[in-house]
Amino acid sequence: MTGVPKKLPAGLWCYRVDASRSLLGGALNDVGRAISWLTAILQISPEFDLNESLLARPEPDTPLVLPFFSGERSTGWAADARTIFSGVSATTAAMLFRGTVEGVAVSYARIAEQLHDVAGETRQILASGRITQDLPALLQVLADVLQTQVIPVIMKRVTLRGTALVSVDVLAPNVDRAEPVVGETRWPIRDRASYDAARSRHFQDLYDAVLATPTDR
Repeated sequence: MTGVPKKLPAGLWCYRVDASRSLLGGALNDVGRAISWLTAILQISPEFDLNESLLARPEPDTPLVLPFFSGERSTGWAADARTIFSGVSATTAAMLFRGTVEGVAVSYARIAEQLHDVAGETRQILASGRITQDLPALLQVLADVLQTQVIPVIMKRVTLRGTALVSVDVLAPNVDRAEPVVGETRWPIRDRASYDAARSRHFQDLYDAVLATPTDR
């Protein structure tokens, strides 16, 4: 963004890039770790299609999960936080998996909400990383929770592209920039909006009850 925000939300970080621009954002600890842990602990069969299960219509009995396997960075910075599974009864492994992915998506949405407060309307959401390649249906859950399109970037070392763009603004300001290589855009499924909105509210209620400091309550 141009300049620095006049007021930085508590859940975000801001790095000065150069004299006129800054990089505003948030960070999650446990996305790849959560998926790897669940796959191992739940002993999900290799024949079971995790992508298909995430694309299916969500089930109301899916457990609510705060996915803080190694503490929370954005937005609460609760380093001692740990994962919480709520509403577990006659729950299948697939439902535990789905609930965790939904928890990750809600965590992203909490960051997006604070970014919106500072930077205004989102122009584009690009997603990258190994998990987006191995489990592309995760981006459908994310699109549903955010209620906006999500575009996967499938090029390697994509984080270096941002560094390169900042550099060429100085070294070659008039040279055309190559567009990133992207995959299939995920669009939100509109009839899931009420489900995901309720999940986000319940996530916040559970977070406030268990993890918020006394001064936050």
